[in-house]
Amino acid sequence: MASQSTTAYKKIKEMIFHMELLPGDKISEPQISSLLEISRTPVHDALRKLSSEGLVTIGRNRGASVTKLSDKEIQDLGTIRLSQDILSANLAAYYGSAADFAKLYQMADICEEAAASGDVYRRITADKDFHLAIAKVSGNTYLYRQQYALYQQVHLIQITKYRDIQTSLIQVHLHRPLIESIQNSDLDRAATLLYDHIKDFHHLDPYVKQCFVHTACDEDKDPAPTLQTAK
Repeated sequence: MASQSTTAYKKIKEMIFHMELLPGDKISEPQISSLLEISRTPVHDALRKLSSEGLVTIGRNRGASVTKLSDKEIQDLGTIRLSQDILSANLAAYYGSAADFAKLYQMADICEEAAASGDVYRRITADKDFHLAIAKVSGNTYLYRQQYALYQQVHLIQITKYRDIQTSLIQVHLHRPLIESIQNSDLDRAATLLYDHIKDFHHLDPYVKQCFVHTACDEDKDPAPTLQTAK
């Protein structure tokens, strides 16, 4: 039963991420059961697991659908995303090696190739992998897990907000400057780039930027200690 539940989980998740099931679409347990030639119980178990990950919403009548986030939820998710992305960048600046940054540059190239191809799934996946790679360089396992869970829901938003190749290319072109700022420990610039990268996508309140990005008025204050100075 466990293996069948895992099979159903992977299949439904694949269908969501490959846009065979779109946000808001109903998920038919009988159809999935028939497709995989298994009973409905493991399909039901798989849907509950996907619900715990925020990818599926189960209604009061037990009907399931692909999660469709509201504008407020997208904005709230973006605020958390920004805070975690900035933390990942700060830690990566301290712990990252030359090899780590070389790999990030390679992944940035893959993102641009994927965006230029017009393959929406490949573009979304490459972008997700890039940001998760920064979290991995941070060396913080708990942060990486939180980022992984968050970026699954970001994938859902990407599906509904994808516009065109040119817009996609503009977004991923920020990746290389981001790597440079992290590698050079220019953390304010990294935070600014991350904010600019997602502000329109998540409709972020400008106040959020003030929470994470130092402004000119901060120059008169005593500088806070940074991870870089702790070396």
